[in-house]
Order: sequence, then structure tokens, then C-alpha cells
Amino acid sequence: MIKFFRLLRQRLLTENKFSKYLLYAAGEILLVVFGILIALQINNKNEEHIQAKELDGLMKSISSAIESDIKYLQLIRTARENIGVRVDSIFNTYINSKKENLGFIDYAFISMTYDNLTNVIYYQPNLGAFQSLKNSIYLSKLQGTDIELLLNTFYTSADRIQKVEEENNQLIKNDYQALTTKFRNNDIGLLLRSWDYMGDGEIEERFLELLNDANSLALLANGFREWGITGLYDQQILFGEKYIEMIDKGEMEFDEQTKIDFSGTFYSYSEIDILNLLVKGKVPAGFGILYAQSGNEYYEGERPENDYRVLIYPENMFDWGSPYFTINALNGRVTEMDFSKYESVILEMKGAKGGEKFALMMKDKYDLHDGTESRVNITVTNKWETYEVPIAQFETADKRIIETPLGFVFLGSEGLTIHVRSIQFK
Repeated sequence: MIKFFRLLRQRLLTENKFSKYLLYAAGEILLVVFGILIALQINNKNEEHIQAKELDGLMKSISSAIESDIKYLQLIRTARENIGVRVDSIFNTYINSKKENLGFIDYAFISMTYDNLTNVIYYQPNLGAFQSLKNSIYLSKLQGTDIELLLNTFYTSADRIQKVEEENNQLIKNDYQALTTKFRNNDIGLLLRSWDYMGDGEIEERFLELLNDANSLALLANGFREWGITGLYDQQILFGEKYIEMIDKGEMEFDEQTKIDFSGTFYSYSEIDILNLLVKGKVPAGFGILYAQSGNEYYEGERPENDYRVLIYPENMFDWGSPYFTINALNGRVTEMDFSKYESVILEMKGAKGGEKFALMMKDKYDLHDGTESRVNITVTNKWETYEVPIAQFETADKRIIETPLGFVFLGSEGLTIHVRSIQFK
């Protein structure tokens, strides 16, 4: 019996010792596993940090490239606007008014305008940094963010600008070729380099004849088209400045105000219940503004000024006038929108004197242009105030197929001037 207990005791001691070895071994294994997991976690964090740093570097490189683009966009925008202003001056001063008795300044002004117009210019975006991002493994990290939407929109818009420029520049080249072909002799030199002929006292009649030639007028008219392109540059600059701002602030998503400001450009924000038709006097991309009146002559009854829009109805000139907004999304292919979700339109405006009376209107695509649409009468003061109008009051307009989101209707012989800062549909 004693021998049995001794053997049992020895076996238990042996098993306890073996159990201790097992526990020790298990502990060692766990330490190794934990060490490996911690090392992997540290390595992953380091890798994420490296990738985040590299992505940040790419995004900042794109920001620098866009900043360079903006400087050139501002330059080319000014150039196109200037040529539009110069051409407009030529038509008003020399062609429509049939001015005679030209002096050296007149000849030089017209010839230099031809020279500037035929010297075609292009917008060439800096694509290097953006291509590096597209070719990297980091583009997927931006997927679904507002910064990705903004970035893609900027470069898609750049492609669109280049196509519009190419079409415009080709028209200029074609018209210039037609003009030089028609006047192969020194006559074309008289029009394009008039200062070389100033010694000839009889150049004026021939110069005016060349200026008023149909081919010459067609070439000059391209200046108005160049002037019209400036809106595309304004939009591109806006996209670029917003991207730079977001990168500087380290933001990946738009704030609420930015979503509202871009609601007329990005149609992906169905959750935003505000649509801007006018923001600080500027018409968002996707919309336009025109002026119609009872007379046949052209009348520029609206213009931007500082942070508001000026709407002018001249005294004793028309029976009626109407500055109105249009829908021009997707390069003019979309001219109607569904406004049925909106309940009211809110305008911030004032009169130049105070007490000005006019009406607001809204039209669908089937409304006749005969003044039978529903209207809401408004009287403004000479101070900035907010006016809210339920769109249900525009009873004749089918809100699902709106073609004229809003128009101002001026009637009678009394002139008035209205300042409008913002227009929102809520």
C-alpha cells in the first residue's frame, strides 16, 4: 500500500511538471503570436501612413498644377473678353454707325483687332500630376468622396473647354482663309496692316469697303463667340479654387454651403433641398439668363455688378420687357427640369429707388409666349430684403417640365432698375 502511494505521488509530480512545461510553452507561443500581430499592426499603420503621405503629396501636386491652370485661365479669359469688347466696339462705331473720316488710331485699332483675333489661343491643362494619381494605387482611396467628384469634374470640364476652343479656333481659321483668298492682292494688307499704307491719302474708302465685306464681318463676328466662352473659364476657375481650398484645409467632403453653391452644377445631390438660380449675382453652371422685349432691336437689359445682378427696364422704349432664366445643362442639351419637389422661390433684391412694381413668372415647356402665364406681383423697397413666393402660385406651369425657372415681367412705359443678389428654390 505504501509503495502504491509513493508511485502515485511520483506520477502526479511528474504530470505537474509536464503541465508546467506545457503552460510555459503555450505562453511562449502566445507571446510570439502577439508579437507577430503587434508587428503586423505597426507595419500596417506605417504602410497606411506612408500611403496617406504619398496620396497627400499627389493631391498637393495636383493643387499646384491647378493653381497654375487658374492663372492661365484668367489670362486667356481676359484675352477672349477683350477681343469681344473690341469687336463690339468696331461694329458699333465703324460698321453700324458707318463712321467716316478715319484717323491713325482708328486704322490701328481695327487692324490690331484683326491681328489679335486671328492669333488663336488654347487652354492646355497641366495633366501630369492628375495622370500620376490615376496611374497610382491611391485613386481608389478617394472613391465616393466629394473631392473625387470635384477633381473628375475639373478635368472633364477641361476637355469640354478644349473642344469648344477647337471648334471656335477652326471657325476663325476658316473665315480668315476665306477672307485672304478673296483678297489675294495687297487689299488684304490694307485691312490687316493699315499703318503700312498711311502715306496713301485715298485708302479710307477702300479700307471701309474691305471692313464691311461679308467675309470680313464673318471673321469679326467670331469675337462675340470668344466673348461667350468666358463663362466656361469662370466655371473652371471656380472648380479649381474650390479644390485648392479643400486641399489646404484637408477636407474630403463638401460643407453644406458648398453643396448649395454647386447644386446647379452637380446634379448628384438629391438630398439637398435648395437649388440656386443666382448666387451673389452669378448664374450657376447649367443655367443662363436672357432678355426679351416688345421691340425688335437688341437691348442689353441685364448685367452683373459686384455681388448682384442689375435688371433694367428703360423708360418710354418698350411695351414690355422680361429678363428670364433658362436651363442649359449638359452643353445645352437639357433645357427643362423637374421643379415639383420645391415649394417656394426666395429672392434677395431691392429697387434702385424703392417702390418699383413688377411681376414674377414661371413657365413649362408648353407655355405660350403670349403673356398668359401665371404671375405674382412684387413691390420692392430700396433696401436689400428677402421675398419668398410659393411656386404653387404659378398655376399654369407644370412643375415637372419647367423650361423657364423664373422670369421678371416689366410692363408699360415707366422705367425701373432692380438689383437681385440671390435666387433659391427650396
